[in-house]
Amino acid sequence: MRYLFELSKEHKTLPTSEVFSCLKAEMINYNIIESNEDVLIIETIEKEDKIKKLADKLALTFFIDEFLFSCVSSAEKIKKKAIDYPIKKNGSVAIRYRNRSDNTIDSQSIVQPLAEIYSNKRKVILVKPDIEIRGIITKSTVYVCLKIKEVNRRQFEQRKVQYRPFFSPISIHPKLARSLVNIACVKKNEVLLDPFCGTGGLLLEAGLIGIKIIGSDIEKKMIEGSKITMDFYKINNYELFCSDIGDIKKKIGKVDAVVTDLPYGKATTTKGEDIKQLYDRAFKNISHVLKQQGKAVIGLSNKDMIYLGEKYLTLIEVHDFRAHRSLIRYFAVYQK
Repeated sequence: MRYLFELSKEHKTLPTSEVFSCLKAEMINYNIIESNEDVLIIETIEKEDKIKKLADKLALTFFIDEFLFSCVSSAEKIKKKAIDYPIKKNGSVAIRYRNRSDNTIDSQSIVQPLAEIYSNKRKVILVKPDIEIRGIITKSTVYVCLKIKEVNRRQFEQRKVQYRPFFSPISIHPKLARSLVNIACVKKNEVLLDPFCGTGGLLLEAGLIGIKIIGSDIEKKMIEGSKITMDFYKINNYELFCSDIGDIKKKIGKVDAVVTDLPYGKATTTKGEDIKQLYDRAFKNISHVLKQQGKAVIGLSNKDMIYLGEKYLTLIEVHDFRAHRSLIRYFAVYQK
């Protein structure tokens, strides 16, 4: 079966990396059919239910679909392809589309031939149809699919830091936090550490998908606040304590993954320590507690600091993210 992931395009590289990481974490074998900034198409023999469950983890994907066909944006070719790829399932239909062509292509020129073929002798119901046909329109290609499951992206907006019981202006958006957790390839019931947990945003997103979480911070108020947040969201499988990064290995055993955003800027504290020295100590101690083959996803404010991690771990990939107009954050993915 071929599946299409409708990517959010909120970042250049994170959406695709997140899907690949979730597929790996769930031990799903696949072949890549096509990969670009709009869609990722894979082929796998795994059952649909297993693919469907990925929607409960993903943050930077809109929909997971069953892929039918793709072609250039020609009404004649779309109609011909639709005839060649009939829908075998019975029931009512609705046709939806997402136009990503910067409006260079008229959506109706895509929808009409699809409707002519797929709504023939079927009832069209716009609310809760049995079958939702989706057309993803890009500048060069139209992708036609059947919706399997929508990713609930509204939940991330509802967990933004201002809506949580413990508030601090310095916090990663829940969508980004979830994607970083996913990129660490950590499985349900495995252990994830955030040694600079702050308000607990990364821990929260990991805990919500069944990962055992350990968080530490040098500031006692952050640990107390994070505990309030975990309890508020009914997360039980967590451990929180106040600690300097240098003492982490004395307090915990080996962990499956580390995901953290290292301190930066005037609003965070380093207790007077030089930032480069702190980062070096952080990487060194993260490498001590990380299991072999485990991944560490580390947020950095300076691209030049990435090499510090390479002293202790193997660099896999780097994702840049504009936090605001004057600040770019770099999320480096390492493996032990």
